[in-house]
Amino acid sequence: FHAIFTQGPALINALQGGQIMADFRSVTAVDRDRLVGALGNKITVQESPWLNLLLITFNTKKKPFDDARVRLALSLAIDRWKAAEVLPRSTIMRYVGGYVRPGFELAATEADLEKMPGFSKNIEASRTEARRLLAQAGIPNLKIKLTNRTIANLFTGGGVYVIDQWRQIGVETEHFQANDVLYNTALNEGTYDVALSFQGDSVDEPTYQLARYLSVEQSSNQGKYSDRELDRLFELQKDAIDAGQRYALLRQFETRMLTEAYSVPLLWWQRIVVMSAKVKGWQMSPSHLIGQDLEQIWLEP
Repeated sequence: FHAIFTQGPALINALQGGQIMADFRSVTAVDRDRLVGALGNKITVQESPWLNLLLITFNTKKKPFDDARVRLALSLAIDRWKAAEVLPRSTIMRYVGGYVRPGFELAATEADLEKMPGFSKNIEASRTEARRLLAQAGIPNLKIKLTNRTIANLFTGGGVYVIDQWRQIGVETEHFQANDVLYNTALNEGTYDVALSFQGDSVDEPTYQLARYLSVEQSSNQGKYSDRELDRLFELQKDAIDAGQRYALLRQFETRMLTEAYSVPLLWWQRIVVMSAKVKGWQMSPSHLIGQDLEQIWLEP
């Protein structure tokens, strides 16, 4: 077994040319289709909603983002359902969802999701409400700076999409793409206005996953907010024994997060693992952080 670290076109070319037999992280849907078209039954493909989520995070210590109406307006302006059609063409994003991975038993159903702020399929009505909220907050001509990473697949594409969505309600945005040192410093020290951030986990467990959204006194939430109602709902879902009751409490938690719009989802990622058909015994998981023990894998002669 030899591990090779590469990415982008070099990775896809190596898979197609047979220099490597598998990529255990993910390729894009476009790259998957290219490989399937070129190699046919010489490769296998496994797919799953990924335990990674791209978020839009607001610095609640900076005006006007200390006003929930402004944050909510910017969330309402984004058509996530359209994003799920457009962004998979060039990125690894695909799934619309709240703060619990789509496909997991405790995640919101599509019907429940549509009732939550920012997830209506009537985008024109949502944008009308967004303009009303901005006018009510006294800033109908908002100008903001979006801090983002320089990673083309995912962050750049997500940033460009979000900026276009905000433009449609009259918001002017400066797209500031920073190297990882500057990016992390801005989010950790709270020197940004709005940022694209992400949630990455290894297991589907809301108590583990949602702890990052608790009040800043109990977590390192990047929005720097305190919300005792969120803290209360978190404890209630954690202690719930009945699955139906826990599901309902999680929807209350998500609705609170989305209404206050401290940090709101854009899209969940799609994990697509392509490997040579000779590789046997590997099973897909929703996280690239687990299931990487290769002792059960064998190669067909």
